[in-house]
Amino acid sequence: MVFINESIKEITLKLVYYGPGLCGKTTNLEHIHGNPKLTGKGKMISMSTETDRTLFFDFLPMDLGTVAGFRIRVQLYTVPGQVFYDATRRLVLRGADGVVFVVDSQKAILEAGLESFQNLRDNLLINQIDPEKIPIILQYNKRDLPDIHSIEELEHAFNPEEKHSHFPAVALRGDGVLATLQRAVQEMIASLAHRFPGAQKPAERPAAVPAPAGIAEPFPETEAAPSPPAPAVSEREQEQERMLQMICQSNENLILLMNSLLEDVKQQQAFLKQFVIRKEN
Repeated sequence: MVFINESIKEITLKLVYYGPGLCGKTTNLEHIHGNPKLTGKGKMISMSTETDRTLFFDFLPMDLGTVAGFRIRVQLYTVPGQVFYDATRRLVLRGADGVVFVVDSQKAILEAGLESFQNLRDNLLINQIDPEKIPIILQYNKRDLPDIHSIEELEHAFNPEEKHSHFPAVALRGDGVLATLQRAVQEMIASLAHRFPGAQKPAERPAAVPAPAGIAEPFPETEAAPSPPAPAVSEREQEQERMLQMICQSNENLILLMNSLLEDVKQQQAFLKQFVIRKEN
C-alpha cells in the first residue's frame, strides 16, 4: 500500500520479488543492494532457515529522485519459495504496490514456476489486491544455463495475453537485474498516478524516473486548488524523522515476519509428525 508522507514530502512504494525456491530472487536483491551507483540504500535484513536459503526478508529503501515534488522511496522485499512458507509469502505480499515474478528458465523447473505464479495470484486476492491491476513484471532468469525454455515458450506459459513486461536475465552476473527494477518502478509510479489523482501537483513534473513508452506520464499537470503552505522543516529534522520511521517499520516487519515464520514452522512440523506416525504404523 502506497504511503504518502506530506511532512517530509515522501512517497513510499513496496515492490515484492516473488517466485519458486532458488529461482534468483535473493540474487536480484543482493545485486541491487551491492550496486554502488544506487544511493540511499538502507541496511539489508536477512532471515534464513535450513530448508530454504532464499527465505529472508529484505528491507531496502532506495531514493529515486522526486515526482511532483515528492521523493520516491521503494522498499524491496523477497518471499520464501518453499511450499511450507505460504503464510510468510502472504504476509510479505501484504500492501504490495508492484511485483517482480522471477522465473527459472530451466525446463525442469517450469511446473514449479507455474504453481508459484498461480500462488502469487491467489495470495494477491487474499490480500485484497487485484492481480489485474497491480504491476507484475516477469523476469526470465538463468538464461546462461543449458536446457532452458526459449523466451517465446516462457511467454506462452506465463504471459499468453502479453499483459506483463518481461526481461531476460542472468541475475548472478547482474544481467537484466536493473532493467527489471527500473521497469517495475516506472509501472508502479504510473499506477500510483491512476490510483491517487489527488496526489498530482500542478507546478511539478516527474524528473528522476521517466515513464516508459506506452505508459501515460505519471502526475500530469492539472488544475488544483492551492494548499496552505506547510511549516518549514529543516533537512536535519527530515532525516531524523525518516530514520525513526525506517527503524519503527523495520521492527514491526520483523515482529510480523517472526510470527508468520512460527506459524509456517508449526504447519511443517504437524505435517512431518503425520508422516512419521504413518511410517511407524
